[in-house]
Amino acid sequence: MLQIRKDLCLGCGLCAENCPQRAISLPSGKAEIDENRCNQCRLCLEVCPQGAIVEMIPISKCELETAVVSLKQRAENLIERIERLKHQKASWSETTGKNWEEQA
Repeated sequence: MLQIRKDLCLGCGLCAENCPQRAISLPSGKAEIDENRCNQCRLCLEVCPQGAIVEMIPISKCELETAVVSLKQRAENLIERIERLKHQKASWSETTGKNWEEQA
């Protein structure tokens, strides 16, 4: 489902001009989407200079919790990799007597 963020919409009309279904209008100076006419082609997303059109995807609490746990694990893995690289960099500098940046 596409929605307009009224706080970001400038009312420029680019979305309405590019909508092949004529599902977008600007009755109050801000874009509005007629959900009955919109076929979710997402052209409006591409042309909006403000990013005022967003896609809302319904998600259950369970799916959201699973996604958060997965993202947390990925972040922790990245932090661990960064720490290992820092350690490798320090070890290399100690072994060679050169700064890591000097190797290039």
